[in-house]
Amino acid sequence: MPATAPRPPALPPGWERAARQPHGPGTATAGDILREPPAHAAATGTGTDTAVDTDTEQSLALQVRAVQAMCRHVFAFRLAMIALAAPSALVHAAPGLAVRLVGAAVVVTFMGSYVLFRDWERFGPLLLRHPTLLAADTVLGALPLIAAGPDSTLAYVSVCTPLLAGILYGWRGAAVLASLQSLILLLVQAAEQNLHAHLAQAALVPGLCLIAGAAGASQRTLLLRFGAATRALTTAHARLAAVEAVSEERARLARDMHDSVAKTLQGVALAADALAATAGAEHPDTARLRQQADLVARSARRAATEARELLTDLRQEPHGGPSPTTDLVASLIAETHAFTARTGLPAVCHPAGAPV
Repeated sequence: MPATAPRPPALPPGWERAARQPHGPGTATAGDILREPPAHAAATGTGTDTAVDTDTEQSLALQVRAVQAMCRHVFAFRLAMIALAAPSALVHAAPGLAVRLVGAAVVVTFMGSYVLFRDWERFGPLLLRHPTLLAADTVLGALPLIAAGPDSTLAYVSVCTPLLAGILYGWRGAAVLASLQSLILLLVQAAEQNLHAHLAQAALVPGLCLIAGAAGASQRTLLLRFGAATRALTTAHARLAAVEAVSEERARLARDMHDSVAKTLQGVALAADALAATAGAEHPDTARLRQQADLVARSARRAATEARELLTDLRQEPHGGPSPTTDLVASLIAETHAFTARTGLPAVCHPAGAPV
């Protein structure tokens, strides 16, 4: 059986909106992490852009996996609470159709939680795109809650629903589903004829639903802001690295010019001074004048050659680093021809073996 590639993490709605918005060049989007990167991605763009893209993709992937982990923890808690309260709900349900409905509701809610806990990558996007599924689960979970009573562990399952809504859908989804769950709990308490109970006690679990919804939405907002701050920090680090690379290149250029061109030009100046002094004598020596003029010419040609080599190095090594497409054999042949033209000595380059 062939091995299957790992599925990408499901993307919450907030990240889906970010994936549809353009972020400009050099910035990856949330939707990019759902697709495999092209094979030639590493060979395109500068090093700074590649680093920014990689760090941004890692940041987005961490955010999505954090949401996935939180949802799985909530579903694991739901599974435990449903398993504990299911016998009580079935025992207290009226015989006949009522117990069948309660049993079906327990099975559906339990299996739904198990499927999402076990295989979120496959079924999570369905829940993310259709919030009505979570609302239907809330209404369906009211049947075992009515049978077991608001004092059973199913009340904690009710608290999980607004928490999931806040994590997955934000403040609006948390407000809608927390209100729906609180209304169901109040109706269950009214059906149990607990109207004589203290108001604070009756509103405890509905209040916990509202708090759980706010906590889930706050956690989601915190993750989004943390991701935005991480991407901004990554961009700032990339820009600082680019500035530092430019500064290092300028320093290297200054050193090369000082070590080669500047010293050669200083030698040309000294040779020119000597030539002027010799030419200004009463009886100038023609042979010596010719020798000093040849020295000045050779020094000037050497300075021009060094400047040309320096410019060639600058063209071949931009601030992003050496070009990955530089042909080493072609560069050696070009250097050989340049040496022959510069010195007049015949030189031939014969590449052997596999291409470099």
